[in-house]
Amino acid sequence: MNKNIYRLLPYSIIATIALVLIIPSSSYAQRLVPQPKNFVAILTGKDMVPPVNTKASGTARFHMNSNGTLCYYIDVKNITGAIGAHIGLKNGTELAQLLNPYADVATIGSYPTGPVDGILGSGEIKARGNAEAPFSSAPGSLTGPLLGKNVTDLDKVIDGKNTYVTIRTTSHENGEIQGQIHPTNTHVACLSSMRFVYPPPTTPAASNFGP
Repeated sequence: MNKNIYRLLPYSIIATIALVLIIPSSSYAQRLVPQPKNFVAILTGKDMVPPVNTKASGTARFHMNSNGTLCYYIDVKNITGAIGAHIGLKNGTELAQLLNPYADVATIGSYPTGPVDGILGSGEIKARGNAEAPFSSAPGSLTGPLLGKNVTDLDKVIDGKNTYVTIRTTSHENGEIQGQIHPTNTHVACLSSMRFVYPPPTTPAASNFGP
């Protein structure tokens, strides 16, 4: 009986080693699973807190680039007087600016907007090496608890499915429409700056028409 055990022992050792090599650890297995690269947020007034009665709606789309940056564009319908947009938490804490005309003199003449049915804004969130203004408020910059940190920190928060996109207007300065950011299987092809045109302003401004 003992001889049989000793005879089988080498095979048991070989089988154990094979299992260790074949079955990866849980942390390694997680790294093998493809991480979400595309995200979407459906924006409505009912998702605001408290809910907002509005006909406005929109969709914000995001794509995590291989270099760690996050590109995005925001498509809206029936919205008027847009003055800003941001990524934030449900409690209102802002994490990243998506649209902030007051931080960009060149575009301030385009905001607040007139009625917009189409692309409201687009851009790319990049790592900022400076936590001082105007980096904390310019479109595509991190703010609040992420001020001075890397975009990868924002990526981690988005992966946690606890972030929202909010569009602010003159009628609802805290937000008229909002939506939670979710992963999507649909590829997001971000707009280039050449394809983006600033939305129509409420009233014509000299900065929109040259000198």
